[in-house]
Amino acid sequence: MIVEVCINYQDANVDRTFDYLVPGHLEELVEVGKRVYVNFGVSNRVVEGLIINVKEDTNVEREKLKCVLAVIDKIPIVSDEQIKLAFSIKNYYATKLGQALGLIIPPFVSNNEIYIICAQQTSDLTLEDELKEIYNRILKRPVSANSKLAKENEDKIASLFLRGLLRFELKLLKSLNEEKRETPTEPQYKLTKDQKKALELITSTFDKGIYKNILLFGVTGSGKTEVYIQAMRYVISKGKSVILMVPEISLTPQMIQNVKRRIESEVVVYHSKMNSSQRQRAWLKLKSGEAKVVIGPRSAIFAPAKELGLIIVDEEHETSYKSEKSPRVNAVEVAQMRAKINSIPIVLGSATPTVEHYYYAIAGKYAICTLRERINKALPEVFVVDMKKEILDGNKSIFSRLLLSEIEKNLQRGEQVLLFLNRRGYSPIVICRECGYVYMCKNCSISLTYHKDGYLRCHYCNYKQEYTSICPKCGSKYVRQYGSGTQRIEDEIKTYFKDARVLRMDKDTTTRKDAVEEILSKFKSKEADILVGTQMVAKGLHFPDLTLVGVINADTILNMPDFRSKERTFQLITQVAGRAGREKQGRVVIQTFNPDDYSIVAASNHDYESFFEEEIKIRKTMGYPPYSYIVNFIVVSQNEGFAKKGIENVYRLLEKCTKIVNLKIYGPSESPIFKVENQYRYHILVKFEKASQMIDIANMIKERYNYNNAELIIDVNPINTL
Repeated sequence: MIVEVCINYQDANVDRTFDYLVPGHLEELVEVGKRVYVNFGVSNRVVEGLIINVKEDTNVEREKLKCVLAVIDKIPIVSDEQIKLAFSIKNYYATKLGQALGLIIPPFVSNNEIYIICAQQTSDLTLEDELKEIYNRILKRPVSANSKLAKENEDKIASLFLRGLLRFELKLLKSLNEEKRETPTEPQYKLTKDQKKALELITSTFDKGIYKNILLFGVTGSGKTEVYIQAMRYVISKGKSVILMVPEISLTPQMIQNVKRRIESEVVVYHSKMNSSQRQRAWLKLKSGEAKVVIGPRSAIFAPAKELGLIIVDEEHETSYKSEKSPRVNAVEVAQMRAKINSIPIVLGSATPTVEHYYYAIAGKYAICTLRERINKALPEVFVVDMKKEILDGNKSIFSRLLLSEIEKNLQRGEQVLLFLNRRGYSPIVICRECGYVYMCKNCSISLTYHKDGYLRCHYCNYKQEYTSICPKCGSKYVRQYGSGTQRIEDEIKTYFKDARVLRMDKDTTTRKDAVEEILSKFKSKEADILVGTQMVAKGLHFPDLTLVGVINADTILNMPDFRSKERTFQLITQVAGRAGREKQGRVVIQTFNPDDYSIVAASNHDYESFFEEEIKIRKTMGYPPYSYIVNFIVVSQNEGFAKKGIENVYRLLEKCTKIVNLKIYGPSESPIFKVENQYRYHILVKFEKASQMIDIANMIKERYNYNNAELIIDVNPINTL
């Protein structure tokens, strides 16, 4: 028997494996996902490795193979299907194996936080003094496997383990919540005809044991969550587990509450903002099968759900599922990989599905179920205000007269208001009217945003400097703040409605632990009349008395230099409008300088199909997805010259590919935001006709790029190209 072992699997730069022979006495202990001790390198030092494959054959001459010394774990730290997922990620995103494993193996596992080292009692002890000292200390009191003692004596620990004197045990963590699990209290709701069709499709696909993408396309408030819950109950009743993904951590508590009231299995949360002990507890419950449901944002797709039977992606269109840090994976695509590996259905739910997914659905590649009607009330009435006319009529306010009038009506009725602007801070631009100087970040090629605390802040690198009303370039006093952010909206709405209670929810107000839950709880319990927020408030939230939504500026994303800008505009407006009138008739006021743009017209009419028809024509003409596959090759360095040479290296490699593959190369050029965190950025955008071509060439570039002075970032299917 031969095992393929990844040495230093904790290192993100590791990208190869080594074959080892398995001695007969260890064959029954060997299993994919377990750690082993092996000799490595010319010095034959003892190191820890991870088994990622068990096989009978090897390309290496058997007499040259070294043997596995010992198997560390009683149970695998990662499952076979998770290892397969890591290799799928490595291949599709042209990333390194260490990076892919780093997504799946949480830090508390890879750095041994979940283990304690115990000593075996023995009467026959002949050890060197230094080994005897370590052994006696651990015999007297077991130590954490990531303790200072263990880290400073790795070789000695390994030596004692190989002699059978030490063993690794999982820590028995005390429950972080001593309360008993809630008993489901809510009855099973009666489904509509369309909901029944959707549920039957999901359960029948599960019963067949096949992989299938199911697009659950339903207007806001149409009961998609109810379909999720009943599908989950069915899958759990068959002994399988479920992953339910939500786009934002802020949405997790509300979804958890809904699911816990209805599901008889234990439900755990899994996300990056949890502390280490909380994540360990959730990880152990899932791995043991004690918990059958995991809910969370992007990182939840990597959770060790045992015997996975169903994956649900709520708000599948959300850009937050895509990582903006290497490896730049999209959790929706990873969910599809994992569903395929397990031969299970994946449900993609949205009122505004991505253009690509809807295209695949109507083309027959995905199954589709449509929920066209709201459960309780009709869709909200939408009013579009042309802000050009407001200005011509002498209105200098951020708020249109119609919006102010509708807010007044709501407050008089004791109903709530949501004001949406996808820009935080007070003013996004500070400029000298004398010389035109714009206050810029010293680390990034981006303007600084003025905040109420008197600081100018960069929203990319968090650099800040004190605001001064004297121009640093010409000394003029004519410095002015332009544009509006959520802080300014909050201040100005208070000047119009002095008695209104106003809350703000954006990145600046939610840095403190539990701040999101506190804000949402206050608004839900009607301790506030008006909620001002960014895209954090645009999805998944349900407030019975919220009957008016104001979109302050629908154009913030519309004019971005990105082929998805129209799609994002439509999605954001539709989603935030969907918060209004969930239980009472709602109204939406959209303020824009582009009232005739097809994305805004379609959103105001709740008409996804008409938006899709216009958008897909443009995508086809321009050759954008779903008619192509895109990779953004980005080279970064603190030295501008190095970054430029690096991207030229990439271009030469790509140019050779044009002789054998039909691809379109755009660039090299400076990235739209040329400098971020003191790193200069050049990029090349490449369109491919086939996914297989994209994967092969991206991996070839990864292997052959050899310019060490600048880092290469490969962004497959980029969400933005800034």
